[in-house]
Amino acid sequence: MPEIKIEKNIPIPETTGNGALYPFAEMEVGDSFFVEGKTTNQLQNAASHWRKRKGWKFRTRTEGNGARIWRVE
Repeated sequence: MPEIKIEKNIPIPETTGNGALYPFAEMEVGDSFFVEGKTTNQLQNAASHWRKRKGWKFRTRTEGNGARIWRVE
């Protein structure tokens, strides 16, 4: 097993923050967006934070080669 060295006084790097992948924070009830190449399950998983934290509800449907998600509540 390799020896692990404990280091002191190493500064924590600033986070770069890639930003949100999808615009859930800007959505109002009735708004939707389409994502090419994604499935409805992938969009529902991405929306889970907003569903759990804010109580928002979403509906997804497959559309052509991607999926659309609507904010319904």
